[in-house]
Amino acid sequence: MPSAPRGLRANTIIAGVNKAGTTSLFVSLQSHPQIATSSVKESKYFLPARYGQPLDRVSVYESYFARAGDRPVRLEATPAYFYGGAPLVEQMLAVCGARTKVMVVLREPVSRLVSFFAYQKARLRIPTEMTIEEYLAHADRLGDADFLDPANERWFAFRGGCYADFLAPWRDTFGDDLRVVFFDDLTTQPDAVLTDIARWLGIDPNGCPASGLSSENRTTGFRSRGFQRVALTANDRLERLLRRNPRFKERLRALYYRINGQAQREAVPDGVRAALRARYDEPNDRLAAQLDAMGVAPLPAWLDTAAR
Repeated sequence: MPSAPRGLRANTIIAGVNKAGTTSLFVSLQSHPQIATSSVKESKYFLPARYGQPLDRVSVYESYFARAGDRPVRLEATPAYFYGGAPLVEQMLAVCGARTKVMVVLREPVSRLVSFFAYQKARLRIPTEMTIEEYLAHADRLGDADFLDPANERWFAFRGGCYADFLAPWRDTFGDDLRVVFFDDLTTQPDAVLTDIARWLGIDPNGCPASGLSSENRTTGFRSRGFQRVALTANDRLERLLRRNPRFKERLRALYYRINGQAQREAVPDGVRAALRARYDEPNDRLAAQLDAMGVAPLPAWLDTAAR
């Protein structure tokens, strides 16, 4: 089993990436009797380090695990951690200890970009009428210094898919305690992935949910912008309560979708998709080389240079 957690802090962290199934993975692992999850999925405790800002006091982080009891695995998931580089990794190591285990879920970057773009609309962070061409043009005008401002995270869709730019500090620091999971496997063979993760964590693989992966955090459209704003605010404020009552949250979410939800499918021209795939070729090649050196296999088709 994992080494005993220091105080009431995480010893297992899902550190990336956005819109790659991390919420579904977190909720599915939450049902395991040997895993205690943080009171909110994303504590965001270490995110200030990504932007060169100091962390809050450690007692704030410990408060997320006040109900953890003596379960051997304490889990949190903040997918934006992945992009924090060495400063964030160092802070995480200092707070959580050397034997912290880290999971990173990677998704084909063009699909992840489109999902991230739609999610920013659903969260009312960018205009709902904005086209993906307009979005990319705005994002491409931003430089490294601009992305040190957390407010510009909404424009991080393309950069967020250049995984090779961000993997090294995690690999170099955590070594065998870093687990790379592919979204492809998570969606097509969830039972096998969950069982494999349980074994890696040193806990009973039979404790994983028999129903497979939980479906969470799907990006959907909305009919009323005002109603959506109220719902988002309520969800953020009540997350601790809703995390403790997942069945109630599921029923509430289904009711809201019936009242104000609608299908959302972003129109992405074939030419834009082709251009994005070409832009990702170079970072995908570097990522494939990094993962191969780490012994990660097999790789999904989108990392197969010959197939591309």
